[in-house]
Amino acid sequence: MENEAEFDKIEYVSKSQLKRDSHAIQDLGKRLVALPAEHLARIPLDETVLEAIALAHRIHNKRSALKRHYQFLGKLLRARDTEAIAAALAEIDNESQHSIQKHHRAERWRDRIIEQGNDAIDALVTETERAERQKLRQLWRNHQHAKTDTKRTQHARLLYKEIKHSLDS
Repeated sequence: MENEAEFDKIEYVSKSQLKRDSHAIQDLGKRLVALPAEHLARIPLDETVLEAIALAHRIHNKRSALKRHYQFLGKLLRARDTEAIAAALAEIDNESQHSIQKHHRAERWRDRIIEQGNDAIDALVTETERAERQKLRQLWRNHQHAKTDTKRTQHARLLYKEIKHSLDS
């Protein structure tokens, strides 16, 4: 009777589910290898995993050796708390997504100012306190009076930088 009760408590996990879990942890390892050093420093990893990630950067045979190393990295990660690692990665991804959204917002303002001119500049100045109306107008005029595409691109970039600076406040 005791053996039956213990047997009922054991949860059956299929071989397919184990493989899916293993591949998910390997994918986590691949994401860790792809991170830049400043982001990697923010993730709670021990020395063994950090050494394995550094070794992955040194592997030049991109086929079988790197695949085997990702499997090894997955093996190391299975023994760690992957939820904390995944949470730190999610936070980094969220910051990255926020940065991308700010970039797109500045691009939309730049395009709007190039198309609409002073009306769009006035709208931006009323929306943000740090936007300098005079500087934005000068950059817009420089863009409008540019004779070559190279100069137009240069002035559009300067306009973008000024908009991004005013939106970062």
